[in-house]
Amino acid sequence: MTSWVNKVAARLRGSGPPSAGADRTITQPSPLAPPAAPGPQASLLLHLFEHSASGLVVCDAEGTVRLCSPVAAALLAATPAEVCGQPVEVWVTPLIDFTASAGDTALPAGQWETQAQRLDGTEFPVELTVSETPLDGEPARVLVLRDITDRRLNQQRLSDLANYDGLTGLPNRTLFRDRLGQAMARARRSRSAMALMFLDLDNFKVINDTLGHGLGDELLRQVAARLQACVREVDTLVRRDTASDGGAFTVSRLGGDEFTVIAENLASAESAVVLARRILEAMDEPVHLNEHQLHVGTSIGIAMYPSEDTDLDGLVRHADSAMYRAKYMGKGTYAFYSDELTLEVAARLKMESELRHAIERQEFALCYQPKARLDDGRITGVEALLRWHPPGRGAVPPDRFIRVLEDSGLILQVGHWVLRTACLEMAALRREGFPRLTLAVNLSARQFRQPQLARLVAETLQDTGFDADCLEIELTEGLLMEDHEATRLTLAGLAEMGVRVAMDDFGTGYSSLSYLKRFDIDTLKIDGSFVAELPDDPEDRAIATAIVAMGHSLQMRVVAEKVETAEQAQCLHEMGCDEMQGYLLSRPLPPAALRAWLRERHLHGPARAEPAPEARRSLPRLDIEVDTVPGAGP
Repeated sequence: MTSWVNKVAARLRGSGPPSAGADRTITQPSPLAPPAAPGPQASLLLHLFEHSASGLVVCDAEGTVRLCSPVAAALLAATPAEVCGQPVEVWVTPLIDFTASAGDTALPAGQWETQAQRLDGTEFPVELTVSETPLDGEPARVLVLRDITDRRLNQQRLSDLANYDGLTGLPNRTLFRDRLGQAMARARRSRSAMALMFLDLDNFKVINDTLGHGLGDELLRQVAARLQACVREVDTLVRRDTASDGGAFTVSRLGGDEFTVIAENLASAESAVVLARRILEAMDEPVHLNEHQLHVGTSIGIAMYPSEDTDLDGLVRHADSAMYRAKYMGKGTYAFYSDELTLEVAARLKMESELRHAIERQEFALCYQPKARLDDGRITGVEALLRWHPPGRGAVPPDRFIRVLEDSGLILQVGHWVLRTACLEMAALRREGFPRLTLAVNLSARQFRQPQLARLVAETLQDTGFDADCLEIELTEGLLMEDHEATRLTLAGLAEMGVRVAMDDFGTGYSSLSYLKRFDIDTLKIDGSFVAELPDDPEDRAIATAIVAMGHSLQMRVVAEKVETAEQAQCLHEMGCDEMQGYLLSRPLPPAALRAWLRERHLHGPARAEPAPEARRSLPRLDIEVDTVPGAGP
């Protein structure tokens, strides 16, 4: 340093130990020789440096602090001596690298808003101004630090006033429009469904006029809290994928008693129904205000996007129009803007109501589709399939009502009935002298997530007298990817009692193979989509061959689904696939038809559980005309 810098430094550095509570090691600068007394100009500069209202820091070309004014030291909660000698980035971050190569400007002149750090490690916002000021011919940088904490707080207050409702803390109309525009862009980009819900409280005006605006405001705050709780509770039930590129829900208050909900990344319009019904249930609960118990209710209008080709303002108008339709329908309900969606949802709700009474009315029945070994045709087991026959309508296809059972939660009650009934009917077959067959029962995601599922299965086996090692639970790939530890414990509980587990529709889900090693899985079922084009499609043939080889390498049985031709069976047999299931062998059969089918194949009585040696073949026995069996169904 030059003599001028030495003089100023000596005056400013002072002495004394580091501040109490300091949690960083501060390297003290080397002591300097006593300087000569400064001249008049230096004294003036020194006076300005010491008494500047802004914090001043002088750094050398390498970024080391050489001078620190008292104000700057106070901002950093340190003494000038503790600041000097340290790299400036210890105190102010982030800054441009001071070790830039020759020719680069290490710390160019300019102004930024950044963070500074005090000696105790706490951070605060600063405005940083950097200027180049050579001192005695040596390059140096002067940093001006200004604490802008108050400015930031004021900016945040202004932002909150501009974007958030002062009463409820929810996004206001301005922020709502911004969030809606972003949500619509994400929906277009990801081709996923989103819903805009427009809510209007049904009895708010009467309550507000009767009880006063004070209680009316408190009512609005409670409504806002309930809406936020609803979207949190329903999140995993209605969203298509929890790893979307945007937010899940945005609840806003537009003014008065008008609220909106933006629901993104939905599986379908039915997911919007699940959320709407949850909101209606929450709003149906009374609100307690002082000594008053109030019933407010709400009407909800729903507009789906991008199924409705419109812009932001058009989508808002659609949701608003649907809300008025809901009020016209009698309040306390919801309506879609689209007539087609309204009719579709109405039909779905009608079906759900009918399903709620289907068990007590004995409208459900089970069919059983046999499975056989591909090497000798031996019948190994059956898969239980649910059928619904409402009176006067004929059979309803499973793909129409299974999803309704899932969404409504009725699958838990119906699934328990399926498991118990299938075990009872198969145990009865065994007592009648039919062979020991495995029983495969599908479990949905909701069923599998039930607490104490293994105990429920054990109790069912005990009550029905069905053997645990003859029961096989079929699961899908996606289900096993959700919660590894909970899934592992459930599967371990099933394996402990001897129940088998099959992976259904293998190859169509996540295609992550690591879970095959982690979990107790006994069987892989090749999805029918890979069987349909065998033996002609080389890609399907390669996939099926790989699944068979992988399953065998992991000591698993491999079953092919939807086998419909002898050529498919021959191809699968050549691959080494263990078993087959499909129309080539048999359609799903009601219990009586299953008995007749088994008898026709000479599988009745303990002595005939295994086929006679002369009946064994290299391919399944496919000479049975299944369609002629009485009671055979699709």
